[in-house]
Amino acid sequence: MDSDYIITLCGCFGDDCSPLSRSEFWKLYHQHGNSVQGIVSSHDERIDRLLKRSETRASSLEALHGLGIRILTFADSDFPRILFTKLGDFCPPLLYVCGDVSFNNRRYAGYVGSRNAEDADISWTKMMVAKNIRDGFGVVSGGARGIDTAALEHALTNGGYAVAYVSDNLQTRMHDGFTRECIVNGRLTLLSHVSPFTPQLAKKSKASFVGAAMERNKFIYAQSAATAVVRSDYRKGGTWAGATEALRHKWSPVFVWDNDKYEGNRELIKLGGIPSFR
Repeated sequence: MDSDYIITLCGCFGDDCSPLSRSEFWKLYHQHGNSVQGIVSSHDERIDRLLKRSETRASSLEALHGLGIRILTFADSDFPRILFTKLGDFCPPLLYVCGDVSFNNRRYAGYVGSRNAEDADISWTKMMVAKNIRDGFGVVSGGARGIDTAALEHALTNGGYAVAYVSDNLQTRMHDGFTRECIVNGRLTLLSHVSPFTPQLAKKSKASFVGAAMERNKFIYAQSAATAVVRSDYRKGGTWAGATEALRHKWSPVFVWDNDKYEGNRELIKLGGIPSFR
């Protein structure tokens, strides 16, 4: 029942209701004794309005089912509990998921880095991913172009498995034949905190797009046993912001490619990143 309520309160179904954001949900959750039932019974005007959209919710869930997408909430046993354990109130109340949920039982190495990767960056990433596969680890990344995609594709084309926390809606990812094949084979799971019924973020403000990506970065660090920063700018960009945030909160060990060419990498090592040569 808690899971159903969370979906109703926080799910985006393309209707006129504005669902609770992550921060709004957790604030109310704590205000009502860490109880979903407490939120539901509060008789708050906005909560009551959200609870009345059962018809829209039902039709949206049916449409998601047809796309092979399900919703997991933190109240579900197969939700990635490691996000809740490590992130606390930064954990999303729900995630849209496509693929085998048994990914929770596997170990992952995270990969983050520039979208504008050079050949040397890609080569180093592939070398490290190959080592991860030999050691029994999968890859978790954000699915963006550059380092993210290189890490995911190398794992999947070399007998490994992967998880991608994407910052756009899952529907756009399903058009790719290789992605669909890996999902069907149980080697890839896609997750997103962005509803498939949300208009494309790229068509909205730049701040919305960047905000979704920054939110997603937290999940990568939390899901991984350790995360590798392949290439980071200095004091700018999502890779730098995500890595410094992970170092502050100690979400996972942060390994940084010790490459003298990249000032951002050098500075991350000074902030506590673990230098990685190979």
